[in-house]
Amino acid sequence: MEVQADTIPTDRRQGPQRTLLLILLPMILTFAIQRVILHHSSPDTHVFIAGYLVHHLFTGALMLIPSAFLSAFGSRSPRVTALSRMLMGVGTAMVLDEVVFLVCTDGSGVAYRNRVSFWGAFVLIALASIVLLGIYRAARRTAATS
Repeated sequence: MEVQADTIPTDRRQGPQRTLLLILLPMILTFAIQRVILHHSSPDTHVFIAGYLVHHLFTGALMLIPSAFLSAFGSRSPRVTALSRMLMGVGTAMVLDEVVFLVCTDGSGVAYRNRVSFWGAFVLIALASIVLLGIYRAARRTAATS
């Protein structure tokens, strides 16, 4: 019985390594870039929309949630799938970067630059990377046996 390429889920056609890289690299790059930019900007620089302070937690959530939904249902388009995974990485970095900052500091621009905020975010990004690598290894084993 021959299976046509269109009936194979996009995940299996692209392979676990591509999925890993499409999520992991944007996640790490986003964390590094936003930390460099925000570290070198003024502590008083903030983004306000309609009078509300918008942390990158919110922007990250707006990227992460739809990309997770799309990943759950899948897409026939490899480009949409790739974009969804990249947005998942970017959104994850933005959310995890803000979690320790908002929970463990006073939420000020100065506190964003302190060690608690940086190392807390670093640990969360590292843990997310470890989980992602574990899922990748499991997916690679599954792909090898099927």
